[in-house]
Amino acid sequence: MDASLIIKILDEKGEVSLDTWKVVSIKENDDGTADILYKNKHVGSDGDPVFLWIYANIVEEDEDVRVLERITFKKEDILWLVRYVFPKVKVIRGLPNSPPAGGV
Repeated sequence: MDASLIIKILDEKGEVSLDTWKVVSIKENDDGTADILYKNKHVGSDGDPVFLWIYANIVEEDEDVRVLERITFKKEDILWLVRYVFPKVKVIRGLPNSPPAGGV
């Protein structure tokens, strides 16, 4: 299914309002799902944005998109997750509140 159609269906169903959320990225997966990343147009700022991640099932035969999971988050939430899920990863340097070079 075309990415623009996925976004349109979610907006029309009231799952994600394009008046509030701007599409940042969409990734269609081989298993019939899609990951969609949105940025809030009203909450947060350019330096400290608020994001919405949607994991959705694409039902081609019905031309439908069904939300399986949704999470809102900020950069600091990703940093927290990376810090504890992947404690040896050092790719987060330079982001706000990132650990100093060399580890946590």
